[in-house]
Amino acid sequence: MRNTRKIKLFAVLLAVTLLMTALPLYSALADDPTPDPGAATPTPTPTATPTAAPTPVPGDGHIFLLQEVSEEEKAYLQTESAYAGDSITFYVPIINKNLESATGLSCEFFSASPQDPFATKPECAPFRTWDSVNSKLIDWTTATLAIGDRAYFKVTGTLLANATPGDYTVNFVVKYNGSLQDNISVNIVVREKSSEGGSSGGGSSYKSKPKVILESYSFSESPIYAGSTVTLRLVIANTSTREAITNLTLDLSNEAGVILPAPGGSNSIFVGTIEKDDARVLSVKLQVDPGAEPKSQLLAIKLSYEGTRNRSAFDETASVSIPVQQKARVLINDPKIYDDPWVGSNVAVGVTLYNLGKTTLYNCMVDVVGDGVTLEESYFGGNIAAGGTMRADLNIIPTIAGQSEAKVRVTYEDVNGNSTEELLPMNMLVNEESAGEMVSPGDGTAEIPGDKPASANIGWVFWTLGGVAAVSGLVFLGVKAKKKRERALEEE
Repeated sequence: MRNTRKIKLFAVLLAVTLLMTALPLYSALADDPTPDPGAATPTPTPTATPTAAPTPVPGDGHIFLLQEVSEEEKAYLQTESAYAGDSITFYVPIINKNLESATGLSCEFFSASPQDPFATKPECAPFRTWDSVNSKLIDWTTATLAIGDRAYFKVTGTLLANATPGDYTVNFVVKYNGSLQDNISVNIVVREKSSEGGSSGGGSSYKSKPKVILESYSFSESPIYAGSTVTLRLVIANTSTREAITNLTLDLSNEAGVILPAPGGSNSIFVGTIEKDDARVLSVKLQVDPGAEPKSQLLAIKLSYEGTRNRSAFDETASVSIPVQQKARVLINDPKIYDDPWVGSNVAVGVTLYNLGKTTLYNCMVDVVGDGVTLEESYFGGNIAAGGTMRADLNIIPTIAGQSEAKVRVTYEDVNGNSTEELLPMNMLVNEESAGEMVSPGDGTAEIPGDKPASANIGWVFWTLGGVAAVSGLVFLGVKAKKKRERALEEE
């Protein structure tokens, strides 16, 4: 009986010892899974490299475009116009701002935009200068300017017969003191001849009777946003081939009260005289109210003038359409990481966009750019009305451990289709160890981390435990058989 107890005790101790040895091995294997060699490595998303826009060579910074002059000189600062195919004369006003003496001044045409409207290269010659001692204009024969002095080059040229009607920026190089030079730009307007001797086209189809029309208009800024100051350029033409007009006055008004003269300006503008079959180009600065609705605002223009023959008074009206837009004002929260990031596991990321502006955002999209993550599907938010909110939920899978450099990208468009892109860093630290094949909430098939990777490496542990169980069973059966024989001997 003593031997039987010893054998049982030995068998139990042996099984416990083997079991205690196997458990640490099982844990170690579970914590160190072997990666699946067949898993595909995601291809990193390429990041576009911006190309720097070319910049013009700067001048030496001494000669500048003249902008403030006396009443006598204002005619030289006007924007001149001419029909396509006709000759044109205009002026390049300059001022020496900070050089003790600029000598040997010359002016040369070098380009125009949007294209060159001249049939041949225009000539540019010294014309007049301001005599500050006697306060009057005099002929400029010295081609020299002391510091603070101003002068005018006279430009004459012939426009192409097929030059496109519209505004042109004409660029000149002013050279002085041997090797110094500066860039000066002025504007001209090319008019389009009509079969009636007047003109057509431009921003307004209205034609006044009997003589004056708003031939065309344009804006120096585009797009035009509420709250901004915009320069409106008007071409006012006298279509009469027999009579000049005089005392021309423009009165500007906007029914909604959101288009006003810029600070220092007036809604009443005196133009004066326009010769027969001639035109005047005016630049008017306007202020757009910050609360203006994003739509085309009409600016009414009343033209009052007199004929030079019999001094008859005339009143005409025209209108200008100003396409006002509201700037997009957007607030986007930092991306929120809802799950603990592990390599190969799904991580839920949330982004919220608030439209704080007064205009709709179009085609809102949210995705992820950068290396180290893959995205299951981009989020399309559609159009977000003013005051609206968009909440985007993304499922990403990290592929590289460590601090992630990937970013959430939010794009949206304005009413004109101009796209805006914003990149938001995720600030996500990805764990090296795998969290297993955790599934999204609600799937119902969540697994214990590490089950599958560990099962491929611990088969021999179960074989060992099976062997221990078999040995224990054999020992138990042997003891039981021996006990049965002893009972049989005792009964005999």
